[in-house]
Amino acid sequence: MVLFTPVVFAHQHTSFGVHGLALVNVEHKIIASHLPLPRGMHARQLIFEVQAQEQQQKSLMRLINSNSLVTFAPRAFELDKLRSGELVRVNGHVYQGHFERGGVQALTGLTLKVKEILLDEPVALADNGHYYVIPLTMNDCLLVHKIGHLPSFDQLIHAKCRDQTTLPRLLDSATDKPLDKITALRIQFVRSLYLETQDFIEP
Repeated sequence: MVLFTPVVFAHQHTSFGVHGLALVNVEHKIIASHLPLPRGMHARQLIFEVQAQEQQQKSLMRLINSNSLVTFAPRAFELDKLRSGELVRVNGHVYQGHFERGGVQALTGLTLKVKEILLDEPVALADNGHYYVIPLTMNDCLLVHKIGHLPSFDQLIHAKCRDQTTLPRLLDSATDKPLDKITALRIQFVRSLYLETQDFIEP
């Protein structure tokens, strides 16, 4: 008879792994975006608001505001448990730049508390150019490109949004390229927060 210890058994779960995060700031909210891939266990667009302890929160906010890219390399965990609300904290290190592409470790031993899941969608074979519209405050929205057929891209945009109750869940940008402006009547482009193309080139 073969006995599995809890640690060994945990590694059998299909969503267990190192799920890197991009960290951005919108109006004093720190937003974490799971770094998705076109296929496999990372083929999910999962975005959630996080919070660190008070002093770490201040340091993290300063770091995000002064760098074009900040990523979080957590200890391995089950993504499905985070999605279901069973896992509410993740531990790891914060990097200036991409932690898998030469990024510099800036903050160590950070614990991020999951405050609210904002988006949880699988990466699907769909047309590019559609953006999920996620209200964050009374006047601010996060636009997240719905990753589609390769070549594609992952993009997060801060936008000013009016009449949020009547906004569509998906915005058609009418282009399959990353946005640097928006012409929708009730949405005003503020800035692109994150853009990844390298992981979504044609195979």
